Amino acid sequence: MKRTLYGTCLLAATALLLTGCATGAEPNPSPSPSATVSQAPTNTPDATNSAMPNMGDMPDASTIPGGEPMASPAVEGVTTVNDARKAIEQIEDELERLSEVEDAQVIIVGNTAAVALKFDSQYKGGIDDRLREIIKERVNGVLTGVNVIEVTDDAGLLDELDKLGDRLDGAADMSELQSELDTIIRKITGKV
Repeated sequence: MKRTLYGTCLLAATALLLTGCATGAEPNPSPSPSATVSQAPTNTPDATNSAMPNMGDMPDASTIPGGEPMASPAVEGVTTVNDARKAIEQIEDELERLSEVEDAQVIIVGNTAAVALKFDSQYKGGIDDRLREIIKERVNGVLTGVNVIEVTDDAGLLDELDKLGDRLDGAADMSELQSELDTIIRKITGKV
């Protein structure tokens, strides 16, 4: 009895497999993230891929958190005013999410960033190595290629960075801001 039941089940399964092969249908694999990502788009429109999005329109590693794609700055950080605006806004938002920080002003030119912070009134720690590392991680989470990041909590420099940020809106290119950023960096590092 057991053999007959086992044989019948085996025969039914084989028949189903053969039926699928005979119709030319491909078995549907279980979806997995790697299967979706590894499929390359085709340029031939047909019924099976016309509803698929163009993979070139999909977000990639150069997308800034918040969904705005940005030109991949590679090693040089930011080189255009537009990229600088986007990155600065997002880095400031990231830094202001820290419980210690009430306000953040950031300017980036090339691979150099100046960060000025106004702390929450309850925070008494100041800028230490832990906070510098957190700031570096937040900057690198938004933008790669920034390898000089100077941080201050000086209120006067916070105002200077704010004014320089306002000038960024009217700047034609990044070179207009480079010398002013260099001056602020020297003030932060004490090399004036």
